[in-house]
Amino acid sequence: MKSTPGIEELEEGSGYDKVMTLNYGEIAPFVIRNLTLFSLPMALVWFTASVSLILSAWLWPGLVYPSDDPQVIRGLLTGLVFIPLLLIPVHEGLHLLPFRLAGARDIRLGADLRQGIFYVTAHRFVAGRMLFTLVGMTPFIAISTGIIIGMAFCPYWWKWVLAISLMVHTTMCAGDAALLGFMYRFRKRRVYTWDDADRKEAYFYVSKNRENDN
Repeated sequence: MKSTPGIEELEEGSGYDKVMTLNYGEIAPFVIRNLTLFSLPMALVWFTASVSLILSAWLWPGLVYPSDDPQVIRGLLTGLVFIPLLLIPVHEGLHLLPFRLAGARDIRLGADLRQGIFYVTAHRFVAGRMLFTLVGMTPFIAISTGIIIGMAFCPYWWKWVLAISLMVHTTMCAGDAALLGFMYRFRKRRVYTWDDADRKEAYFYVSKNRENDN
């Protein structure tokens, strides 16, 4: 197993090409451009969002079960706004955990409300494809699993509310899936990324040689 290269090796060595510099202010346009490009992470996001949307419609109060007081407005506010807001720090904390376990120490949280995004970045810490996959997918897998388990054991009204929250949270994961999809375009090569949080830029590098080359 090859060791993770340092920033100097990626920048100045002859074995890697820089394939993208992503400014934090351009994350939303990047995500939009990559929403329809196929990758396994994006397919999981689209599948989960589609299923949760169908469940949100099917479980609408009064359709599946009788409800004299459907409390639709309260349910929509809870599922669309309150629960997703509570999930933001959980989501970002789950991004942070793999970085911390991998040894990153200068981890920073940020937000760009104009783009509607929150993010966690490990300043000047190089991450390979496997670590970046863990960072990107841990919130999606953990929170989706928790919501689905909750839906299995709660009353119908809460099943509906949680289905809406699952849909909203899944859309929050589209940015992570887009970045992972970009990395997975280079399947036969080693891919690394690191962020300069001061300059608000992320850099992506691809090895010149294939992984099975000598």
